[in-house]
Amino acid sequence: MDNIGPEQGSFNNQSEPNQQPENEAKLAQTFESVIALLESKIAKLITSKNLVAAEAKVSLSAALLSFAICLTLVVIVSVIWLLLNAVVGLTLYKMYPSLALVIGSLLLLNSALAVWLFIQLKRIWHRVGFKASASLLLNGD
Repeated sequence: MDNIGPEQGSFNNQSEPNQQPENEAKLAQTFESVIALLESKIAKLITSKNLVAAEAKVSLSAALLSFAICLTLVVIVSVIWLLLNAVVGLTLYKMYPSLALVIGSLLLLNSALAVWLFIQLKRIWHRVGFKASASLLLNGD
């Protein structure tokens, strides 16, 4: 076989002088690109966190406002209910001076209205579909 000399058979490991600065420039550019990518991801996460916090604050405000409106409506309806009971009670007392008859009539009237309101509430509850919505929310389907 041929005797291969060191100049012919050895692998030239030294790169050209122009290629090394070019490789360093590409490496530096890649490193800067990776840093820029990480910074943009961090900025995106911070923005997402701020958005979630703002939405949570708005949701809490809406829930508190809804609670306050419901509480106000309950108070207004209770006051009107009491005033109507007082007016009906005084009217019945002027017509029939028996206190037991007035109290019994008011008790019967309020019981009938409470049963009617309960039936209406059950009907509305089924139409709204709160059970279905709650089960979807809890099961995540």
